[in-house]
Amino acid sequence: MDTKTMLSNATVTGLLLTSVTAFAAPDAIVIDQHGSQVTENLVKGASLSFTPVEGSILPIGKNYSPFQLPDFFNSTRKSWSDHLGQPVRVEHKNRELSLEGTLESVNDQYFTLSVKRVSANYPINDFYLVPKLAASNSRTSLNYQGILTYQTADIRWQPELSMIIDDQEVTLIQQASIQNNASLDIALDSALLHYSQRNSLVRPMMMKSAVAGDMMAERSAPSTDYQDSEITLELTDLTLPAASQTLVDLGKHSSRITQRSNVSSVYSYSSASKLPLNFQQQIRFDSPKDLMPGTYQTLWHKKPYYLSGQPVALKNMREGAEVEVMLNKSLDLTGDLTLITESKGAKGITQTWELSLKNLSKRPQDYQINHRMSAPIRELSLRSLEQINANSVALHGSIAPNSTYQIRYTVELAPTDS
Repeated sequence: MDTKTMLSNATVTGLLLTSVTAFAAPDAIVIDQHGSQVTENLVKGASLSFTPVEGSILPIGKNYSPFQLPDFFNSTRKSWSDHLGQPVRVEHKNRELSLEGTLESVNDQYFTLSVKRVSANYPINDFYLVPKLAASNSRTSLNYQGILTYQTADIRWQPELSMIIDDQEVTLIQQASIQNNASLDIALDSALLHYSQRNSLVRPMMMKSAVAGDMMAERSAPSTDYQDSEITLELTDLTLPAASQTLVDLGKHSSRITQRSNVSSVYSYSSASKLPLNFQQQIRFDSPKDLMPGTYQTLWHKKPYYLSGQPVALKNMREGAEVEVMLNKSLDLTGDLTLITESKGAKGITQTWELSLKNLSKRPQDYQINHRMSAPIRELSLRSLEQINANSVALHGSIAPNSTYQIRYTVELAPTDS
């Protein structure tokens, strides 16, 4: 198979090893967004399936004899030291230079290559390693027998969250992009995805892709579990090729849109007499199941087209919870708030405001205007005004198609020190 791949220490070694090694199959693995927690039951002299994070190896047995850890914490040096004493080819990263010989030694800065019985040192960061043989397992074996758990950065995942918006409903799509940076294919009977919004991860470069959507289509999508205030999803029968990124379907769920509204928030400071209103389109719906909170990419569905919208942050995604989403800027409503009169007295300030709205669309439009005052509110003139906190009121209503609407209201504000 002719595969065009950018050469790197990890990819070249990984592509070679996948053709000569078996699948890695740990006893248990929890895949996190920054790495994984792997549990394996080792026989004496066996090797770990993945490169562990330094300081994370934890033997589970009650007692064990001291054992030496192989030099696998420097991933760059490890990929070279696994092939000590073997014939290799090295290629310069920036120049047309290729050498073949026997790899004699390696450290953090240099490697020694014997070419036709002449040895020389070369900077390790300037060359790609192209092995000719499989890595020597003797350099990664452990003199330990029993259950052992450790962390690795070889396997990680990232949520791919999307929200498709139709006229009447939204469809929430959850996917997992799982990256296997290890040099082995991985076969898992089951795995646990752990989701944490605390982890901010830049998506790494994809070396090669595999899509698991077809594999997942014949069985139901995993459920999102909120047990112990930790969000997890269990996967079954998962195969991850070496040096790959795999997309896994975690389910699609639809919910009816219960309300659409045009929302504007405005603050009236002391010198303002006319305040323009900028409206955002807002929708509300109930979460159909326990789903992952996070940033969802929006897509507007206009059959047969999908229009990419703004990403939105959805926080409370427990089943039945009302979800309120601010989408894009509304092009249907324009308006302003104008201060008509203002009088100051011993009891405070009395203000009369006029709201002017214009519906530019051919459909009725619901609106909500949040008006924050410059001082605490003592009294309101309209029953339709809702006081939402000490300083703010909200105006709700609906405006007919292609029409203009005006209304006045008076507020009494508590006196201020100024």
